Amino acid sequence: MGKVEEIEQRGIGRIKLTDTQELVRFLVGNEKLDLRVWVESDTYRGWTKQGFRLYLFEGNCEEFKKLIEKVDKAYEEIT
Repeated sequence: MGKVEEIEQRGIGRIKLTDTQELVRFLVGNEKLDLRVWVESDTYRGWTKQGFRLYLFEGNCEEFKKLIEKVDKAYEEIT
């Protein structure tokens, strides 16, 4: 069996979603942003399938920033 390459993952923050869930942000290998939901409850502790990975090349990072700005603007309009 070949050696499995270890990819660096750096946690860059958490957002509390509910009493039992957090959105956890990671940089993976300096080229991906990973957003995952972490659960800590009486019956389960660990990652869910909820989340996504964004590849930070070919302009994706800039497009993601623009999307977040649009979300922010829409939120301001409704509050």
